[in-house]
This record gives sequence, C-alpha cells and structure tokens, in this order.
Amino acid sequence: MMACMAAAVLALGMSTIALAAEPAANTITVNGQGIVKVAPDVATIHVTVEKTAKTAAQAQKDVNEELTDVIAAMKALGVTEEDIVTSHISVYPSYRYDEKTDKQVLENYQAYTSVNVTTNDVDNAGKYVDAALNAGATGTNGVTFSLEKPETYYNQALTEAVKAAQSSATAIAQAYGKPLGQVVSVVENSRNTSTSYKEMNYGAEEAMVMDAMATGSANRNTNISYEDIEVSANITAVYGF
Repeated sequence: MMACMAAAVLALGMSTIALAAEPAANTITVNGQGIVKVAPDVATIHVTVEKTAKTAAQAQKDVNEELTDVIAAMKALGVTEEDIVTSHISVYPSYRYDEKTDKQVLENYQAYTSVNVTTNDVDNAGKYVDAALNAGATGTNGVTFSLEKPETYYNQALTEAVKAAQSSATAIAQAYGKPLGQVVSVVENSRNTSTSYKEMNYGAEEAMVMDAMATGSANRNTNISYEDIEVSANITAVYGF
C-alpha cells in the first residue's frame, strides 16, 4: 500500500515537473494607430451681443432686441431654430472708483449673451459672421469647424489601426524567421477627433474696418479658412508566432 502511494506521489511530481518544463507560447504585443484626415462639414459661429445700461433690466432688454435681429438674419440665411443655441448669458454691475469718497460706485449694468450658430455651409462661414455683425451682434468669438458624424471616419481610422498593428507584428515575426500566428487579443485603447478653431475676437465696427482695408469694400464676405479634421484610433494587439 505504501509502495503504491509512493509511486503515485512520484508520478504526480514528475507530471508537475513536466508541465513546468513546457515552454510558454510565443506572443508579440504591438500597438497600431490609424489616422483619417477629412474636410469638416460643420461650422459653428460663436456670436455675442453685449449692451450697457443704467439698470440690469434695460441692459438685458437691449441685448434681447439686438439678438432678435441677429437670429432673424441667421434664419434668412437658412439656419434653423434648433441650430441657434444660447451658450452663455449674464448680467452684472459695473463699478468705478470715486476718489472723493474713496469708494467703488455703481456706474451701470452690462448684459452679455452668446449664441452658437451651426451650419453645414462651411465654405461660406464668413457670410454668417458678417450677417450677424450687420444685424446688431457686437462681436464674435470665432468659428469652430467639426464633423457631423465623426463615428463614420473613426471606423475607417480603426481599420487603419488594425492594419498598422498587423504590419508591425508581421515584421517582428519575420525578423525571427517565423510566420505570424493568429490574433490572441485586441484592446481598443483610445479615440480622438480634433476640431479646427479660428479665433476672431473683434466687434462689428472692427470687422467692417478690417474688411474694407483688405478688400476696398465693406460688402465683401469675410473669408475664413480651415484645416482638415483628424480622426484617430489606437489599439493594442497580441499575436502568436
């Protein structure tokens, strides 16, 4: 009986040693990145209206009146109601220093409202800037160019990332004189979609002066250029070989 138990223990020990002696499967871990560049198909114009008055109510009323005209001008260019969104609104007091009393004295109130106007007419974004300023907007905070459906291009970038990872893994396997094996695992690491922002921090009067100086006419549309949007994907893949 003891001999049988000893044989069993010996057999188990030999089996364990044999398993430990088996070499681990060879794998290659690589990263792959794919980038797709595409022209933007959405332009968001950031328009502002700011007014000053003796009371907060009057300042806001003046802003609302100008903003009504700005929105009407945007709609006249084909922009829909849902594509005109208020992004910021504020009313705050403005003080001045009185040397006689050595105190801050309330001087007036300033009302400020910013709206984002979105259009697919990206090549004529300047037309919307000019129309807003001519309708009463007191300034613009620039234009942001983006993509309406970035996921479509992300899938293309993801395909390129897979190709890049496989190419790297194949090169490594060939360097070792072995064929590339099957995919063991894939992890989607990150995705990114850029935007193209054009800063335009000037008011209506400045815009007209700058345009007149550049073209000789205040009636010509402002020209706004843009860069391609980059959509990227990154993966980590493990291959056997």
